[in-house]
This record gives sequence, C-alpha cells and structure tokens, in this order.
Amino acid sequence: MKQFYLFVAILFLFTACNNKEINLPKSESANENTQSSSYTYIKTTPDYLKNNDLDEDGNFRIAVVFPSKVVGKYGNSTINSVIGYLLFQNSKFEIESFDSEDESIENIYNTLNEVKNKGYKKVIALFTKNSLATVNNISSVGNMEIYFPLISKSESYYKNTSNFIYGAISYENQMKKLLELSNGGNTQFYEDSSIGYRLKNIYEGLVPQVLVNQKILQSNNNFKEMVTNENLKHTNLMLNTTIVKASIILSQLYAYETQNGAIMTTQQNFDPLILSLTQYEDRLNLFFANSIENTDDRLTELLTLLDTDVKYNWVNYSTLIGIDYLFSKNRDALIKNNIVNNEVLYNTYLYYSTEASFKKLEHN
Repeated sequence: MKQFYLFVAILFLFTACNNKEINLPKSESANENTQSSSYTYIKTTPDYLKNNDLDEDGNFRIAVVFPSKVVGKYGNSTINSVIGYLLFQNSKFEIESFDSEDESIENIYNTLNEVKNKGYKKVIALFTKNSLATVNNISSVGNMEIYFPLISKSESYYKNTSNFIYGAISYENQMKKLLELSNGGNTQFYEDSSIGYRLKNIYEGLVPQVLVNQKILQSNNNFKEMVTNENLKHTNLMLNTTIVKASIILSQLYAYETQNGAIMTTQQNFDPLILSLTQYEDRLNLFFANSIENTDDRLTELLTLLDTDVKYNWVNYSTLIGIDYLFSKNRDALIKNNIVNNEVLYNTYLYYSTEASFKKLEHN
C-alpha cells in the first residue's frame, strides 16, 4: 500500500510539473537571507471554495508563518501537513512559508506585513501565546483569517477577535479525564522546563492537595531517592515529564517495586517510542490521555510519505484541522473535530499499553 501511495505522490508532482512549475525553496547555502519559500500545485478546484478564497488564477492561497528559533522542526512538519492535505484534496493551491526567526515585535511585524503585501488572507501561524499581543496590535492582520495550532483559547486575552482561531489541545481537559482514575492521594513529577512548569501549574489547579510535588532536573537520570519516597506509596502519580524522563522513571519505579496506584500522563507521552524505551512490566499501571482522532487512511498514508505523523504528533494533527477549516470550513467532514466560537473542540480518550501497542480504555 505504501508503494502505491508513493507512486501516487510522484504522479501528483509529475502532473504538476507538466501543468505549471513548482517553485521549491532555494537552499540556505545559495541565499542565506531567504526568509520564505513557496510551492504551487495545479489541479482541479472544489466547488465549495468561495471566490474570495482564490486568486486570479483560481488557486487557493495560504501562508504558513513560524519563528524557527522558537518552534524548530515544527515549521517543516506544519508545511508538510498543509501540502499533504491539499494534495489529497486534488486542488489548485499555492503555499508560501515565512520565517520570522523569533517572536520579537519587530520580526513579527515585518513578517506579517510581508504576508499582507503578498495578498495572503489565510494564515497558519506557529506562534506561542507570548506573541498574541503583538499580532493583535498589527492592523494589517485585520483582513486575515489566522489559525494558531499552538495556542488554546483559554490562553488568549483576545477571545472576541473574530479572525483568530485557536487549535491547541487542552492539557487541562486531559488531566481532568485522567484524574477520573484517581481515588485520592495525588502526586506529581514535573520536569524543569517550560512545558513542565505549565503542566505543573495546571495539575496544581485541579488537585486540592499534592502529597509529593517533585521537580525533575534535566541533568538527572537517577531517581532512586525519588521513587523510593515513602510518601509516594499507594498514590496516583501524574508524570508531567518528557518521554525520555518518563521512561527512566517508569523503569525505576518497577525496579524498586514502588507500590503505585494509577500512573498518568498527558498527550506528550502518547507516542510509540515509549513502548520501545520501557518494558511492558514498567507500564502496567500507566494510563495515557489522547485527543487525536483517527483520520482518513489514505490521507494519513499520504502524509506519512511526506514524513508527517498525524496519529501521534498533536501539532501536525492540529495543523490538519486548521487547514481543513481554512480550506473547506469542514464541509467535506474529512476531519472529525469541529471549530466552534473560534476554538477547536477536542475529545479526550484514555489509553493503556499492551506489549506492543496502545488500547483505548473502554469505559471512556
């Protein structure tokens, strides 16, 4: 099946080259000052696109904006998510990427004005919540529809800004769902990082008393003293750490025979990598929260060929929701999630692991 879709993807590109040139980004070595790149693919146009969504050549046009020094690899995977979706839709499109490098006021202002001057009205912006005030104060974005994959509406002070759409998953809702497994006696390990502190604060806001609230330093991989803490016994442990730290902690909890209740973790550890980094016995009491829905198998396969994971990478999945909304307003029902009041609505499901896979907890 993969070989078939690889052939289809190659055929897409071959057909595009015979209809219109595909402009690929210049290499950094050729031009170190290049800040944007564009791609054009020509095919048919869906009937449900509005006239104001198209340029004079009938192309659906979209800009992807990202601060590379902040989001790193997510810039490329977001572009691939958008390209894969539009190839799957067999549509005319033009996509251009704009790298603001960081989230400084000057760089965001210059980048979004370049987007405006090039006539883009649909934008996917991989900015964090720290950039929202800057974006909101730029008058040129008033006629743009901007989707933020990394920001949830609860984090925004601009809930009534009609052209801002928020797509981040809700870690708070995931923790609420996980805490349904808790019968009291709650503890937490959190990592010394921005996401670690963010998850720590959410957890503390949901749990009236945290019996053990342990910070995990990034330089530390020996957790014997922590996992043998008498106060940890028979409690429900929330692992707010990255996957490598979580795997080491799980193995040491098992090795030192710590008697835990439920061990819980959010979307950041719902990844097949944890199955290979741990033994099955390490994960016997471990439960995961997941908000990613299944998508069309053909679309998932095409995105996989573009090295884009939408089954476990929630940023790619959020981007997929965003491009589907900007492109079709979800009229084709390709994506299960709806956008209501400028916010993506996510369901949360609980999973446990078998020896080689994840299984949904049936009582959800």
